[in-house]
Amino acid sequence: MRVLLVEDSDDDALLIRESLSETTLEIDRAERLSTALAQLTRGKFDAVLLDLSLPDAWGLDTIRRLRREAAAVPIVVLTGLNDEEIAIRAVEVGAQDYLFKGQVDGHLLARSLRYAIQRHRAEETLKERNRELLILQKISETILGSLDLKSVLEKILEETIFTDSFDLGNIRLLDRSGEMLEVVAGRGYRHPEHVLGHRGLARTTESGQSKFGDRLFREPCVEEELQQCGGYRTLKKEGVESFIMVPVRANGEVVGTLQLASRTPRKFKPEEVNLLQTIGNQLGVAVQKAQLYEETSRQALELEKANKMQADFGAMIAHDLRSPLMNIMGVVEVMTEGMFGSVTEEQKKWLARIEANSQNLVDLVSDFLDVSKLESGYVDVNREMVNLTGLIQKSIDSYRVLALDKRISIKGAVDASLPAVHADPRRLDQVLSNLITNAIKFTEEGGTVEVGVALADATLIQVWVRDNGVGIAADEMAQLFEKYRQGGNVKHSSHKGTGLGLVICKMIVEAHGGRIWAESTEGSGATFFFSLPTNG
Repeated sequence: MRVLLVEDSDDDALLIRESLSETTLEIDRAERLSTALAQLTRGKFDAVLLDLSLPDAWGLDTIRRLRREAAAVPIVVLTGLNDEEIAIRAVEVGAQDYLFKGQVDGHLLARSLRYAIQRHRAEETLKERNRELLILQKISETILGSLDLKSVLEKILEETIFTDSFDLGNIRLLDRSGEMLEVVAGRGYRHPEHVLGHRGLARTTESGQSKFGDRLFREPCVEEELQQCGGYRTLKKEGVESFIMVPVRANGEVVGTLQLASRTPRKFKPEEVNLLQTIGNQLGVAVQKAQLYEETSRQALELEKANKMQADFGAMIAHDLRSPLMNIMGVVEVMTEGMFGSVTEEQKKWLARIEANSQNLVDLVSDFLDVSKLESGYVDVNREMVNLTGLIQKSIDSYRVLALDKRISIKGAVDASLPAVHADPRRLDQVLSNLITNAIKFTEEGGTVEVGVALADATLIQVWVRDNGVGIAADEMAQLFEKYRQGGNVKHSSHKGTGLGLVICKMIVEAHGGRIWAESTEGSGATFFFSLPTNG
């Protein structure tokens, strides 16, 4: 262990040397601080044993100047200034220990120097680790902050060059073939055209032309004396003396390389190489994330196109099916009226059945078309200010005759003071019609259906359709709003639906920014609610 003794007193220096003579310490001496700084510049020392009373420096400023010029060397103060306050402040400004002359023997002094070196190394290791963590944190924030791959790569490259004191660098990524590494980002080049001057690196034949060959795709590659090597024309033009290249990995697979270079000779420590490998792995995460986003965006675009094609196809099929059905219904109607001759009662019964079945098919086609369009997002919701009180009363009036036919009472529970909502009146009428039809369908003779609306809170209006019919089984509630699902209550009705009505209601309500749900006890009726925002 080599120690620099900074002491101007010959007698004190002699005593210190004698006290340390039985140790393995190698002692060099400087009588002035300026001389000590020059010796620290020329040679490698493990520690400095420092007096605070020198011809060219005195007190705590001696420690500060030494720390400023030779921060990597631990300092142990050995002085005649027996002052506890100065001792505490000396440690605060950078000394590892503070000893008083005449109060320590050689073994204690040697031990203090060894401990000082160990503590200093531990502190430097901790500082370096904190610096590495800060670099990795900044890189993580960059990755999380953007999905633009080029921007992310350039920011990470710039951050790494700055924090690790490199002069320039570049990032290569595999092309679409997965065989050739091409430069996609560069920073610090004196001549920007040199960034694209780097030749591509291939996994196979061309990688053999490189000094490192296939190692580029497996492990870090270091060149500390570039100007003495063959090749590397672009880096030599940039005045590079040393460089390191590490793989960029994603899920264990190499997807690129990170190359960092210095224009002054540089030795790469193992811990520095490890940090750059970690950065390479983080770059791999950024590449993978951006590529996944690009692939997801591409798939979303393809899905959107497929949905539009499906909607267009559905509309075409619905039109082609609905037109002949409407023609059949028209012919049945005129035949029933006797336009083509007299019709017997038996014939009228069968014509009525044809008309009813044709209407059911029209309803089925219409529901399918609505679901297809709503799922594809190609149904416009034409909003306007709607008076819900009036809309609900109109719906009640429309179904009053149907309810009376089944001897069912239908009534309204409407708050006339409700504000208007910004919605599509045709679509809301479609929801109300579906819910009221279901309520009448599953309510037995003598039952009651109630349609109401009220202000739920300052931001929501709540509409409900309540009946005292057969209700819905608890195990069927979760499936009410799924396509082609029909509850067990259909056995109580002669009208079999498509299983799409509630799905359409849900889509329409959600398109308005609202929510729809149901509450029921089997055998005691059901209530369907939907909410709409007051501000639309």
